[in-house]
Amino acid sequence: MVLKEVYKDLFKIGTAVESIHDRFENNEIGNPDKEALIVREFSSMTCANEMKPAYNMGWNSEEAREDYLPYVINPNAKRMLDWAKEHGMKMRAHVMVWHSQCPQEAFCKGYKPVTIPTDPAKLAENPRLKFFERLDPVCFVDRDTMLKRLESYIHSMLDYLYKNGYAETIYAWDVVNEAIELADKTETGLRNSYWYQVIGDDFIYWAFRYANEAVAECIAKYAGDYGIDPSDAEAVKRIKPVLVYNDYNEFQPDKKKAIIDNLHREGHGHGSVVGEGLLGGIGMQGHISDNNDIDEYITALRDYAAFAPEIHITELDVKCTCSNVNREYYQAVFYKELFERLVAERKNGVNLTSVTLWGLTDDNSWIRGADPLVFRKDLSKKKSYDALVYAVQGGDLGEPAYVKRDFSDRVFDFETPEGAEPKKPEELGFKMRGFGECIYTTDEAHSGKTSLTTTPRFGEWMGITYDISDFLGQTIQINAWVKSAAKQIFISLDREFHSSVLASVEGGDDWKLLQLSYKVPTDQYSVRLFFGTKEEDPHHASPLFLDDLTVSLIGQEESFEEETNIAAIRGAGHLPFIFVTDKESVDGKGHSLGVTRQEKDATISLDVSAYIGKTIDVTMFVKTADKLIRVGVDGSTPVCIAEVAAAADGWTEINAKAVLPEGERSAKLYVETDGKADFFVDDVFVRMA
Repeated sequence: MVLKEVYKDLFKIGTAVESIHDRFENNEIGNPDKEALIVREFSSMTCANEMKPAYNMGWNSEEAREDYLPYVINPNAKRMLDWAKEHGMKMRAHVMVWHSQCPQEAFCKGYKPVTIPTDPAKLAENPRLKFFERLDPVCFVDRDTMLKRLESYIHSMLDYLYKNGYAETIYAWDVVNEAIELADKTETGLRNSYWYQVIGDDFIYWAFRYANEAVAECIAKYAGDYGIDPSDAEAVKRIKPVLVYNDYNEFQPDKKKAIIDNLHREGHGHGSVVGEGLLGGIGMQGHISDNNDIDEYITALRDYAAFAPEIHITELDVKCTCSNVNREYYQAVFYKELFERLVAERKNGVNLTSVTLWGLTDDNSWIRGADPLVFRKDLSKKKSYDALVYAVQGGDLGEPAYVKRDFSDRVFDFETPEGAEPKKPEELGFKMRGFGECIYTTDEAHSGKTSLTTTPRFGEWMGITYDISDFLGQTIQINAWVKSAAKQIFISLDREFHSSVLASVEGGDDWKLLQLSYKVPTDQYSVRLFFGTKEEDPHHASPLFLDDLTVSLIGQEESFEEETNIAAIRGAGHLPFIFVTDKESVDGKGHSLGVTRQEKDATISLDVSAYIGKTIDVTMFVKTADKLIRVGVDGSTPVCIAEVAAAADGWTEINAKAVLPEGERSAKLYVETDGKADFFVDDVFVRMA
C-alpha cells in the first residue's frame, strides 16, 4: 500500500520538490530514484522554488514596459511542469504574490532599485547585511502603475500556462503568500512589504481579482484546446484552479484573526476577497514541531473551513524535538494523531482537499537537521510513514525505547584543555535556532578565553538552544552568564509558540548572570532551553554570547499545579477516583491531589521512573481521617518504606528513603492508609540521597 492509495478517497497527498540544476545536485526532479518514489507515493506535487516570482518575473525582458510586467518562465519551472504533465502528476502552483523571493526591481521606476545604504562599520563587520538593504521609497512606482504590473504579470502567467497545455496539470495556485506579519504592527496586521507600501492595504484583493479574471479569460480562450465546452461548468473544473491564500503560523489565534479579517475587509470602493467570491481556498502551511498543540491546529482548520470553499495543508513538516533514540518514534506519534484528526475532520464535513509535505527526504528539507519528513536520505521509510498509513487503516506504533537519564551536573566554560580536540557545540547539546550554527569565539569571554555564540542572527527569534531532556519532570537550577547589546537577554523554552520568558536581564556592555530554578514540564518528551534577545528592531539581532553555564538537579517536585502530574490510579479490583483540587493544600493557596474510594485497597501510585537505579529521599504531605499512612515502592512485591501515624487534624509530613532497583522499566511509589477514608497528597519532593 502506498500513500496516494491510502488517501485517495480523502484528499490529495503531495510533496514539494525541486529540479536538479547548477550546484543543487541533491534535488528530486532529474534523479530517477527520487522521481520513482514521487510517482509511486504521491498524487500531487509543488515546485518548492521554481515557480516563485524571483525566477519568472520578466522585468528585464524585451517585452517589459513601465506599466507591463510580463511572465517569463524559467527553464527549471518548465522542466518540472513538463515532468508533472508527462507523469500525470497534479501540481499546486506556488506562488504568484510573495514579499520574499520577489525581485526588488518589480517595484521601482524604470525597474532600477535605489537602496538605503548600510552603515559602513556594520557592513564591514558583517558583509551579508548588504543582502538585507531595503529599497529607498524614492524609487517606488505609483499605486496605479504597480497595479498594472501586477495585473499584467498574473494575466501573462496564466495565459502562458493555458496556452502551453498545463491547465489540466495545475489544480491550485497560491495567489498570495504570507501577507500577514503582526510584528510589523501595521494597522491591519499586514506585513510591511513592498506590495503593501506601494499598492496599499488592498493588494491581496487585487491579486485575487486579477487571478480570477485571468482564469475566466483563459478558460473562454483556451477551453477548446482541452476539448472542453466553456459553458459546461462541470467540465470546466478540469482546467479551473483553486485560488488560495497561503500563510504560516496560521493556527495561532492572533494571526488567524488577522488573516480572516483581511480576507473579509472591504474598502477603496470595492468589496472583500471573501465577499466578492474571489477566494477558492485557504492554505495552512503547517510548519510545526512534534510538541505543537494539535487541538489549536484543528480549531484553526474549522475556523477557516467556516468561510473558505476548500482547505489545503500546503507545506507540512513536523520538526523532531527529541534528541535521543526515540527521536523518530515521537515524531511518528505526532504525525499519527495529526492525520487521524485530519481524517476525522474530513469525514465530518470539513472540505480538506489537499495535504502536501514540504519536501521528500530529511536531508534535502529546508530545515535540515530537524528531520521533519517521512523519508530518510536513502529513501527508506521512517516510522512517520507508517503513522500516515495507520491514521487511516489502523495500526500500532509500539512503545518508545527505554532511555536511562543522566542527572549529573552540566558545567560548560567552553574552554578546551591543552592538547585535547574541542568538541563541537552540537556534541554538547547546543544548537542554533534559525539558519546557522553555534560556534566558539575568543572575541568575548566571561572567564577564560572562549565563549559560545552563533553565526549572524537576523531576527530576535534566532538564538542558542540547549537540550535538557534528561531532566523532564525535574526541578533544576540554571546559572548562565550572558552578554549582548540588545535591550534584553532572556531564557525561555525552545518552543515556537506559547513560550513565556523564564528569566531575563538587561543587555549592555557587561556580562550579566541569568539565574533561576525551574521545573521542567512533565508532559513533554523533549525540552530545550532557548537563550534569546529582545531588540529595539525585532527584524535584526545583536550578537549573543553565552559562558559559564551550569545546569544541576534539585529534585522531582510535584505540587499538583500543572495539568499533568505523576499520580496514577492503583488498585486490585477496587479503583479510586483521583482529582486535583484547590479545596485542600499544604499552604492553603495551591492545589493537592484528592483520592476518593470505597475500599481500603483503592489507592494511588506516583511515578519516579527517572530515578531507577538510585537511592532516593522522599518527602510528601498526606491528609486523611484514617489512623495510619504507608508509603512504599510498588511492584510485584511492594516494599513499605514508611509507616506514619496520621495527624488527628491536618497534614502529616512523611520522610523516607528508598532504593529503586536497576534494570526496571518503571518505578512507582504507592500511598495507602489503614482505612478507606478519602485522603489528599501534596508537595511530593524526590531527590537523590
